Amino acid sequence: MKSLERYELSEDRSETIPSEKGLLFVHPKFGKVADFYQDNFQIVGTYVDTLRQLFKGQMNLDFITDCEQSLSLGEKTYRFLSVDWLLGKSSKSSGYQYRLQNNQLGIIIFFKMYHTKAESYGSHLKIECSPWFLDNRSPKKVDQYLNRIAKKVLVGAEAHYPAIHLAVDIQGWRPDNELSERMHCRSRRSAQFNGFDKAEFNLSEISCTYDRSQSFKFGSAGAVQLAIYNKTIQARSNDKLDYMEHKWQETTKTTDGSFGYEQDKDVFRFELRFHHSVIQQFALGSCDVKTGEVGVKMNTYSEVIQHIQALWNYGLTTFKLKYNSNYIDPIWTVLQEDIVFRFPESSYKDNLHYKRYYKKATSFSGKNYQLYVGNFLSACARKGATFHKVLTELQKSYIWNDIALHYESNDTTEHQLIERMKESYQERLLLGYSI
Repeated sequence: MKSLERYELSEDRSETIPSEKGLLFVHPKFGKVADFYQDNFQIVGTYVDTLRQLFKGQMNLDFITDCEQSLSLGEKTYRFLSVDWLLGKSSKSSGYQYRLQNNQLGIIIFFKMYHTKAESYGSHLKIECSPWFLDNRSPKKVDQYLNRIAKKVLVGAEAHYPAIHLAVDIQGWRPDNELSERMHCRSRRSAQFNGFDKAEFNLSEISCTYDRSQSFKFGSAGAVQLAIYNKTIQARSNDKLDYMEHKWQETTKTTDGSFGYEQDKDVFRFELRFHHSVIQQFALGSCDVKTGEVGVKMNTYSEVIQHIQALWNYGLTTFKLKYNSNYIDPIWTVLQEDIVFRFPESSYKDNLHYKRYYKKATSFSGKNYQLYVGNFLSACARKGATFHKVLTELQKSYIWNDIALHYESNDTTEHQLIERMKESYQERLLLGYSI
């Protein structure tokens, strides 16, 4: 699909001039399509909104024992790295047993995977960093602090492909009720929420529309996801509007000290969310076109941020908002052509060809993994073993991580997979497999 022709206004606003950055969009046959000048359109911020950094290694048994003792004594706070943290058990849906949380600092530490032994090597640590934490530190300082945490929590800690959310905030534009129908994306998963304080849906090949459009979500959380939502309402509901308004004012500050940001107009956010697995695919698949070398380093925040412009551009090709069958919507042209993430460490690498690496299908496909698990459960049920014993033996398998990754790619977490296996194993026992 092509972009509509762009024009800008002359200084006296009496005529239009063709311009690559113009905000007047014209169809070659039908004339004006959108006039963002009239709407006082402006970009009020480009940010890295969230970082979730994974670390692999073995649990530090002294650390986890100390945490468990604190919990058994009913202690709610835990002193760690000279800072007080809220200590608690994590929900099973997170995949981790425990968490340390300090919202003032802007970090949540999830540790000890539910279904992997503490002394076994695995992704036992996930550190979630808020915008507040990221805004106040350079990427290298972020990495240094996260490494300090990892060295205390794990033995042999290794940074492993973070998840990252890229956000662009705009004023002078709002979505219409037909946005879901006009959005073209590879994924058929989409959702639209309107006016709810909190709403959670598990959607598959469904699009929902309610009343006045406020929030949209496209794609799977386990891949690349696009969210479009009213950031003003969201920030107000989280009591973070003052913080966000300060950021918007600083971004739009003019030479005379005034601000472009208008307090009486809502800000909408476009947010692209890249899962850990997608970052890993880019790291393994991208190549240097000059040397032919395949693979780039994207294990840490400071390494990934060098490539965020390419990630943003990729996301806007994965999702496209159509004006009609031949042209993309004007807002999509602006997002594709005008947005630049200005970090000292980031730049578009002209010598790199960015490509996601997908494992090619082999004779041992996803269906084979399912058969393997099913046959293993049946064989163990014949011996009448406990499910705990079955799970322990299965997790010792050389291909367990591959099995878990296969199900994760199909939106089934490791915890959900194990719960399914437990139910399936119980059915086999009740059917008399051990008799």
